[in-house]
Amino acid sequence: MQVQDRQGLRGKFRRRVAACAVFLAVAVAGGAVSAVPAMAAAVPATVNPLPSVDPIGDPTSYSVLVNKSRPLNPASYAPSDLVNARGSGQYMRAEAAAWLNGLFQGAADAGTGGLSIVSGYRSYAQQQQVYAYYVSIYGQAYADTISARPGYSEHQTGLAMDIGNAAGSCGLSTCFGDTAAGKWVAANAHKYGFIVRYPDGYTGITGYSYEPWHLRYVGVALATDMNRRGFPTLEQYFAGNTAVSASIKSGADLAAADASGRLLRYPSTAAGGYMDAVQIGSGWTGLKQAFVVDWDIDGVYDLLAQWNNGTLGVFRGLPGGGFAGQVIVGNGGWDQMTITVGKWTHADGRPGVVGYFPDGVLRYYPNTFGGALSSPRTIGSGWQGMELTIADWEGDGANDILARTSSGALINYRGDGWAGFYGPATTVGTGWQYMRVMAPSFGLTGAGTRGITAQTSDGNLYNYGLGRSQWTTYGQVGSGWNSLKLFK
Repeated sequence: MQVQDRQGLRGKFRRRVAACAVFLAVAVAGGAVSAVPAMAAAVPATVNPLPSVDPIGDPTSYSVLVNKSRPLNPASYAPSDLVNARGSGQYMRAEAAAWLNGLFQGAADAGTGGLSIVSGYRSYAQQQQVYAYYVSIYGQAYADTISARPGYSEHQTGLAMDIGNAAGSCGLSTCFGDTAAGKWVAANAHKYGFIVRYPDGYTGITGYSYEPWHLRYVGVALATDMNRRGFPTLEQYFAGNTAVSASIKSGADLAAADASGRLLRYPSTAAGGYMDAVQIGSGWTGLKQAFVVDWDIDGVYDLLAQWNNGTLGVFRGLPGGGFAGQVIVGNGGWDQMTITVGKWTHADGRPGVVGYFPDGVLRYYPNTFGGALSSPRTIGSGWQGMELTIADWEGDGANDILARTSSGALINYRGDGWAGFYGPATTVGTGWQYMRVMAPSFGLTGAGTRGITAQTSDGNLYNYGLGRSQWTTYGQVGSGWNSLKLFK
């Protein structure tokens, strides 16, 4: 198989991270095959997620959103798993404290001069005292920009920690952000599950002045998802799901068509599974396959249908529920193609189509205007017999192609982010010949997580959590899907 390789142009865009799992990498170059080790660490990524999700209000969740308009519930909440963080006398929840150790070590190893702990958990009563002090000194209006009212403080969650330089300079001052340690923290905190909660320039969104020292633990999955998708604040990440009334509400939901043509949605649960089906349409017979995708990037999921009559059509999701009538985006011969759908290049803001005819020539069809597809570009050859799924296996923001061979090998072909490929292909699984469909999922096992939901030939569903170049979780999430055509 030949693929177009832009390693010379985009090599610096990639990075590899050491991890726990080692896979067999198959280097494909001019037909030569060689085995090399490939290592990587878990980090989430996305393909076609909705731009926002609903805020989390559970005070025990690592992803809880607490701000001036969203108090803790109950207001007197106190976490039950507080530990003394690094023997400092300041407390955090146990998981957050463990990851804080890693962050401190990383900062020291990077030669920043090291970090120090300033202030961690504060109870409701302690925050009453802190807030009252600032009001007495500065007045309430200014105090509200630098301190939270009791019951509204992130410190009360046990997930926030104020830090400073080990040498003591720039303590609780914006100049910390200009120090070597402050710059390193801003660039690397997400790798340890932390975010700089109140970044510079976002006071109008967070309600608080710039605080480069205030770190908030949200978990590695969510922190990295925010970083990769460019959300600087929790408020923007949890902006509220614009598809709350749409027929498909979440990237974790599954859509399927049954033998009678009923269109069904299986809502995801908070526990990594699916609820009973809800009918959201009819007349879906004659499908070769179909995809759930935000085709026109309006925040509402649409349906892309590949029909046995050779056409490719889009049904735009409506914010209030249901779908608009079909718009033909490809006409003639699409029944002969094997395709996958997703954002294949950073140059195009909308998801497009990648696929091949029986000749095995792989082509990318851009979705330039949210309507009909533009003229294709050839991006490879020799793809006969491969089943294709776009997913960011490497976890670096550039989508890849997971290709399943007829023998059941699952091979990852690394996309360079610019409609080409980069580096060697990698075998990431075997025994996949028993899978009929592989559908990307987003948020099924928690905020910021992603995975592949696979439908087996005997009708079972399994979810495989995706990390950075590795599978992170595995579990059965359904059965009895024999007669259903699962949308990818």
